[in-house]
Amino acid sequence: MMKKLRPVTGPARGGYVLFAVLIVVVVLSLVAYRYAESMSTELQVSVRASDAGETKGFASSGVHYAIGLLADPDMTGTLNGNPYDNKDLFGGIAVGDPAGKRGGGRFSLINLSDTGGTGGDRYPLRYGVADECAKLNVNSLILQDPTGETLYAALLKLTNMTEEIADAIVDWLDADETQRPSGAEAGIYQGFSPPYACKNGPISSLEELLLVRGVTPQLLFGNDRNRNGILDAGEDDGAELNRGWSEFLTCYGREVNIDSEGLTRIDLNTADLATLSAQLTPVVGQELSDYIVYVRSTNKAVAAAPLTAMQVAAPPTNLRDLVQRIVDAKGQGTRKLSSTMTLFSTQIPLTAPPAPPGMPPNPVPVVSCPLNDPAQLQSLLSLLLDKTSASTGYELSPRINVNTASRDVLLGLPGLIETEVDTMITTRSTLTPTDPATLSGAWIVTQAKLSADKFKIIEKYIGGRTFTYRIHSVGYFGKAGGPVSRVEAVVDVALGVPRILYYRDLTDLGRGFTDDKLPR
Repeated sequence: MMKKLRPVTGPARGGYVLFAVLIVVVVLSLVAYRYAESMSTELQVSVRASDAGETKGFASSGVHYAIGLLADPDMTGTLNGNPYDNKDLFGGIAVGDPAGKRGGGRFSLINLSDTGGTGGDRYPLRYGVADECAKLNVNSLILQDPTGETLYAALLKLTNMTEEIADAIVDWLDADETQRPSGAEAGIYQGFSPPYACKNGPISSLEELLLVRGVTPQLLFGNDRNRNGILDAGEDDGAELNRGWSEFLTCYGREVNIDSEGLTRIDLNTADLATLSAQLTPVVGQELSDYIVYVRSTNKAVAAAPLTAMQVAAPPTNLRDLVQRIVDAKGQGTRKLSSTMTLFSTQIPLTAPPAPPGMPPNPVPVVSCPLNDPAQLQSLLSLLLDKTSASTGYELSPRINVNTASRDVLLGLPGLIETEVDTMITTRSTLTPTDPATLSGAWIVTQAKLSADKFKIIEKYIGGRTFTYRIHSVGYFGKAGGPVSRVEAVVDVALGVPRILYYRDLTDLGRGFTDDKLPR
């Protein structure tokens, strides 16, 4: 007989296993969700980073685009002589397909140079490049005057500059270890923590001036910390918008000794006078050519003065036979001209013909320099400054472009006073960009009526052309709201062979420009 089995009894489980399974499922779901969300975020970050990288490429394209346009020495074509304010050529330029991602790439070149206005009119938003030759080149000024006095005097004209800082900047740049009255040489900087050496030579970037005792970022770059020409929130220090000394100073520049047509200038100090005569005559005419050749051969030019009773004015043609004899004899120049301006206000006393026996001596014929004649000065000076040079070097120390320099920069030139500078600024607004007088700077004398004596002083510091530009390129997408990148570069475009002298990514300073300021 089989035994009846009893059911096994025990404590009730209450569905714990089901709950455990549900918890595991929920946790796994959360993990999966978090993973998916993380991957989505990573994707967005990657896309954002990719877009930001693309905008940097757009900004970089803007630099090379500008270089291509500026490399053409004849700016009267595409640029119409105006690379500084040309929205059609420099604003909202498409990169690639405009129908592409985010409306395609764009770049705009922003020129934030000082226009001489006040308040918001001082740095208006313009689309173009900035003229780096419109600034005081600290390296060039110390090269042209190793004593440092010219640079020191120019620095003192800048707002917020002190004698102590000006002396310290000159000491940093000059080649010696002789400390100026309020300056700083190696001994001062060795006492800093950490210590460092004094440069005693040309600087490689403007930021290097921050190493000079007393120079601060606020003084050097002003309150426009993100370099967009606008006083943004957090930048308002109670002062008017300013870009500090960086608006007026540079260390970049190059000038080659060529004329407005790209040809090597005639060397006024050519040893062989026959060669000099042959080169000069078709350019400046027979009279001025003969005058220069005779001065080079005899060193007899003297300061112009009223004629005495024993002198008589003689026409320039009186030099013709004398110069021809010098040329035929293959004469060599015994005198060198330090500049074209040494010819101003001079005259040449010639040998008087012998008087008959018993008669008083004949008056000495005096030939005046053709440049002394105001009528001839108008045409001859621009030719002389453009086509000739007293320097034998192929490269010149970079000079200030008086056609674009601001009032503050022009006031830094030695000897100039405010009324003269104001006249220059008023006059240059009427100039024709391609005129030889404009390209040579001769208009300062012929039209602005600066005295010849003043022009002699500033001649080696000024010119009328630019070979170096600063480019501020902003890269962005065609559709608003995307990332923005900014780069800044200084380029030398002399002779159509561009070189990038300085390049910096400004993106870390922020967007700088709102979407409505970036043309699309």
